[in-house]
Amino acid sequence: MYADPTDMTAIRELLHEILRNDPAPLHLGMDFGEIEQGRVTMSMTVSDFMANGHGVCHGGYLFTLADTTLAYCCATAGSPILTRNAEITFTAPAHSGQVITAIATRRVSFGRNQICDVVLEADGRVIAYFTGQGTTPPQPKGTVK
Repeated sequence: MYADPTDMTAIRELLHEILRNDPAPLHLGMDFGEIEQGRVTMSMTVSDFMANGHGVCHGGYLFTLADTTLAYCCATAGSPILTRNAEITFTAPAHSGQVITAIATRRVSFGRNQICDVVLEADGRVIAYFTGQGTTPPQPKGTVK
């Protein structure tokens, strides 16, 4: 699955195709907002099953939303990626029923690698900052980009 990075129609089709075949974000109810070159937003509503014993959303679900949004932001370059490394800082809790929006912005590309920042927001406040690096896996032999 590859697309011309200068053709935003093809990029949007690529991202939607990747999402259709990505069971984790579909199971968690993630969906796209904006899709631009180097910038993607996704949202997810915090379900009751996502809450921990403190009544707040498990950090792992927020990490998954941020990581997923990073992957789709990197894919605006025309090919799917894998996350190489990532870090998250939680700044406020999220609760059941809240809609979390992740805003990913590509900061730099080098070789097959990209670095993105992702801000997670709920009800107008920042709840987490995430930085990650994605890498395009090597193409299998015989694959034409």
